[in-house]
Amino acid sequence: MKSTPVRFVLAGLVAGVLVASAAAYLLMHRQAQEPQPRAASVADLPRFETFGLALPALGVDRTVRVYLPPGYADCTDCRYPVVYFMDGQNVFDAATSYAGEWGADEVLDALHEKHGLAVIAVAIDHGGEARMQELSVWTNPEFAPAKGEAYLADLIGTVKSAVDARYRTQPGPAATAVAGSSMGGLMAHAAVMRHPEVFGRALVFSPSYWFSPAIAQETAGTPLRPGQRVYIYVGGSEGDDMQSDAEAMAARWKATLPATAALHFTAAAEAGHNEAAWRAALPQALCWSFAPACDTLKPVP
Repeated sequence: MKSTPVRFVLAGLVAGVLVASAAAYLLMHRQAQEPQPRAASVADLPRFETFGLALPALGVDRTVRVYLPPGYADCTDCRYPVVYFMDGQNVFDAATSYAGEWGADEVLDALHEKHGLAVIAVAIDHGGEARMQELSVWTNPEFAPAKGEAYLADLIGTVKSAVDARYRTQPGPAATAVAGSSMGGLMAHAAVMRHPEVFGRALVFSPSYWFSPAIAQETAGTPLRPGQRVYIYVGGSEGDDMQSDAEAMAARWKATLPATAALHFTAAAEAGHNEAAWRAALPQALCWSFAPACDTLKPVP
């Protein structure tokens, strides 16, 4: 039996490579013409908007992220409650988060589908290295100076004003909530206490009450206003004195609770200090804060 000449073997190999290359090229070309799947992001949703605002009191520019409830575009006469979240990078999208996301958009979509809860959510980005100063109205020598009063001035005078002008909101305190975790929880506490004319609801998650003894002193002397509702949450596995501090603060506020105001405290025994824990608690917090029964809260024509 004669052996095949080397030149014919090489020719066959070259021909095979050319055919395979041509097939690969055609496949790549065909795929390029077809829409390619990509990772989902809230930035792709038609009910999610992002814009920048100059905050004059702080003297900075900051990104604001807005979630609009299902049906917002269809009901042009409807007006909606609003919840303002601190640490906006972590609220809606893991792509912008440094520590995981709350998934507030998915939570609100699910509450809308199950209970008819329709709420606009606004998330204000934190200031990075300035976060500790911006999110406290109380001074801690390690993080001085406190810039929380300037933050609140911008939140109320610039962010809320822009949101009320741009979207169909219910602007009164009974339909305006402030929400945050850790230092953001501290800011939510300060906002509902110092500005009851603006914020009638507060979702206070894992608040950093260790930050200053002045927090307890001011809270003991500042009762909630009639009609206000404050939800305080803490994880039982957050460490240090987080749970005992939160329990003591809730008891301190409850001691001066006026008629028609309400304060709910909950501790999740196994929960840590993280976005996954806060996301798990968020549905109950939203339902309790805006309406004891979610189905009772509808957009107002």
